[in-house]
Amino acid sequence: MRRCLLIAVVYLVCPVAARGDGGTVRLSEQLGGYQITVFTAPTPLRAGPVDISVFVQDRASGEPVEEVRVVVRVAPVDRPDESLIQPATTAAATNKLFRSAIFELPSAGRWEVNITIEGPTGPAQSRFEIEAGEPMPHWLAIWPWISWPAIVIALFGVHQYLVCRKASQSRNTTVVTRQPL
Repeated sequence: MRRCLLIAVVYLVCPVAARGDGGTVRLSEQLGGYQITVFTAPTPLRAGPVDISVFVQDRASGEPVEEVRVVVRVAPVDRPDESLIQPATTAAATNKLFRSAIFELPSAGRWEVNITIEGPTGPAQSRFEIEAGEPMPHWLAIWPWISWPAIVIALFGVHQYLVCRKASQSRNTTVVTRQPL
């Protein structure tokens, strides 16, 4: 029982990182000699840190293409001159089959994402749109770090209650012996 409680507390308290290398599939299509799949994280997508990961495969064999250069450009749909450009690299990705670009989206709204690929079977380019929600409130992002002392205190209180209850039960139990008449 205690082990289950501890596991539940750990899962509830541990924060989730914004690094995706997965997340929501936003695009999967064949471009030239490539099959590309684009993922975004976090889910749901919000203004703030965003991971855009690109998985590039050879269209014919399905094998990952290693000698490829990927550039990701994001821009607000209504303000294309305010674009952010990042190379998507394996260094930024935790899964080294992917190429990842980390962006700091400054505001919520519709964003256009352009993916440019240069590799052994030639260049390819694709675009799609994403909707970023309002940024997560600051207190919600840091609540696990603030609340963990309260959880420790609560667990200590439960422990003390159980110890006192056990001691009380052992005091109330008396041994009755019969005396001969």
